[in-house]
Amino acid sequence: MDKLIVSKPLSVGYLYSVAELKNGAYVNDTSHSSHSQYATSSSAGPKISVIGDNGLPNAVNGTVEYELPHVPSWFVHASSQRLYFALAGIIRLVGLSTVSGQGTSASLSVFVDILLNQFRRLSTELRAEDTHRYGVQRWCMKSDSGQKLRQASSAVCMLNELIYGLSDQSLCVCLQLFNKSSAQVIRVPGQNDHLTSSGQRTGVREVWKISERMYTKDDIIHCIGSILHEYMSPEMWDLPTEQNSELCLAELNVPMHFFRDTTALQQVMLDGIGVFGIILGQDFAHSGFMHSSLYLLLRKLISSSAQIRIASDAVLRTLAAAGGYSTVGQFVVANADYIVDSLCRQLRHLDLNPHVPDILASMLCYIGASRDILPFLEEPMRAVSSELEVLGRHDHPHLTVPFLKAVFEIAKACTHESISLPDEVQSFSVKVRSEHQAVESLIEKRRETSVMPGTVGVDAQPDFLSLEYWEDLLCNLNDMRKYRRIVASLAGSCLSAATPLLSSTKEAACLVALDIVENAVVSIAKVEDAYKCENETKAVIKEAVQQLSLDELLDDMDTAEDVDGNRLLPAMNKLWPYLVICLKNKISMPIVRRCTEVLGRIIQISGGNFFVRRFHKDGYIIWRLLALSPFRRKTLSSMDEKAIILPYRNTSLTSEEPMAEISSQKIQIAVLDMITEISSHKRSAIALESVLKKICGLVVGIAYSGLIGLREAAIRALTGLTCMDADLVWLLLADVYHSLNQRDMPLPPIQDLVDLCDLLPPPMSSKEYLFVQYGGEGVRYDIDPSSVHEVFKKMQDTVFK
Repeated sequence: MDKLIVSKPLSVGYLYSVAELKNGAYVNDTSHSSHSQYATSSSAGPKISVIGDNGLPNAVNGTVEYELPHVPSWFVHASSQRLYFALAGIIRLVGLSTVSGQGTSASLSVFVDILLNQFRRLSTELRAEDTHRYGVQRWCMKSDSGQKLRQASSAVCMLNELIYGLSDQSLCVCLQLFNKSSAQVIRVPGQNDHLTSSGQRTGVREVWKISERMYTKDDIIHCIGSILHEYMSPEMWDLPTEQNSELCLAELNVPMHFFRDTTALQQVMLDGIGVFGIILGQDFAHSGFMHSSLYLLLRKLISSSAQIRIASDAVLRTLAAAGGYSTVGQFVVANADYIVDSLCRQLRHLDLNPHVPDILASMLCYIGASRDILPFLEEPMRAVSSELEVLGRHDHPHLTVPFLKAVFEIAKACTHESISLPDEVQSFSVKVRSEHQAVESLIEKRRETSVMPGTVGVDAQPDFLSLEYWEDLLCNLNDMRKYRRIVASLAGSCLSAATPLLSSTKEAACLVALDIVENAVVSIAKVEDAYKCENETKAVIKEAVQQLSLDELLDDMDTAEDVDGNRLLPAMNKLWPYLVICLKNKISMPIVRRCTEVLGRIIQISGGNFFVRRFHKDGYIIWRLLALSPFRRKTLSSMDEKAIILPYRNTSLTSEEPMAEISSQKIQIAVLDMITEISSHKRSAIALESVLKKICGLVVGIAYSGLIGLREAAIRALTGLTCMDADLVWLLLADVYHSLNQRDMPLPPIQDLVDLCDLLPPPMSSKEYLFVQYGGEGVRYDIDPSSVHEVFKKMQDTVFK
């Protein structure tokens, strides 16, 4: 399947840069690939392949070539492509002539200005129409809009070819065409200056008499800067490439050629950015052009147009190789400050930039997170949190779910980083303890030698006795503490931003909020583990410093006290009411199931002691889910339900909505599985102690009922509850089983003991069973004799096997 996908030259489903990023290829690596991604073609055609199978995570036979400059989409026929190569060769020759010859009067800026005027006409007209305020609906219906789009696209294509004519690849092709030299120029990725001669290229450039003056390079950078400034016009990138919702609401019959023209324009503009990266190499970043273009490339990498996605993918790989990076992931992480800076600026104007949350989510989804990029996320996280508050959601309700997805990616990144924090601090602590033991043993040895006559003292001073050595250890510990605080701050911000959304009546928002909460709680727990280990390590360092009498370092340690306190339990205290509301609302079956999974997970992480009183007070909302019936609707009166209805909510809480039988069973299975997870672990089982009898009664009632679909889940829950109180569970099970099977009742081993029928007299009705009395309201007492026999035997086989 991979071979089939890659074999298509315009594959929509496979983007190489995205594949690299998703495979985690963002680890910092100073070594660069020795293979050139830009080997000049030996043929006369201008083939510069920027996509190949070298070094890909899932390399396959065959390649997909995207040439830069790329043949525009309006040259669709084979004969048209031959015409394009001829025209492009002429334009490249014009660009080459501006930097060649002894005293040429041609100036590159003159040709650039002539072509830019065609492009400026379109951007100026779009600004005059005020497309940000009125959209492009009015402009696109003009009779000459298509002509102006095509003229601008042609101008951009010519500008790309004009600048590409200055490249080493174009020079090599020209030399071959005019039979001046058969030398080939092979570009090395990461080469710092492409406009200075060295080695073999010196003779090649002498044949063409390329000007090597410094101001020529400055002129080229200035021209490229002028072109990029026009390319970055937001009006150009806001042009629609497909029929969107705004155009549908306007009820305009926009011709399809308009979307094809805008797609072609944006594609050749993206190709131009890649061409400029080829020409300048690392100077593309040094000149500040990376700052303005990288964010745009990532934005277009998730475009709805396949042609634009593929172009962005190719240009990203081009710029990565030109900058000396072996993968796109390394390239994006190294320039993360540019991306985050653009995000922060555009987050301030969401009305003009509604795509920002999607960009943030996509970027983090692709590159994950590392120590290089995570510290940059604190500022955008503050802006995102403000947009998820009540006022922000009211101003931009359509951006709530996109912002939540961005927060989820940040929370997932925090989880990825926090998992490794305790192990790192633990390994560092082991090293510090070993050094402390060495200090103690050496001090003890010197003390013994000082009192023993005729013993020579130790004159050599090991490294671990010096002030600098312990200063380095303390600096390393402080670096770990700083990074741990960054992760903790981000995880806490994610939790604070997502917690109120658990009460949302929108399924998508609530589900994403639950995912955020789970990841944030895991991160905070790992951060606390690292914090405890840091304190222990700091105490060891402080003791060693005191033994070595390093008073100066000891004073610094006393002044730099850590003020971090308990984070997990206060967060749980704020989180619990919203989890209860989420279960109480019962918006949909997936939300309830996911909420029970998250609740079981956080109880295992936080410990059951914190939840004992909460289950005793609010547990009835959870246990009420075990009594769901799709055939009954309960009217909620104002006396027993005091729900706060916000004024902007249009939902009615007067009655419970009917739910399908299979949905009710799935919810009950989820609650039973939550009981199994909590009761099976000693750390979390304490949470159920205050409600153990009620839970056991409810679960036994479900197990003995005729609901066959819940039987396996009920048996698992009973097996978990036996870990807490096996006698209680077996007493409730045996009470029903032996009441229905008097002949199978075991005899006492000693005649003096009371018979079991005297201890458990048969009930007069099913409502007198112990599990009904313990379960209270909501327990199922419709007993199925066949279920009783099967459950009892399965419990015996499960527990006593």
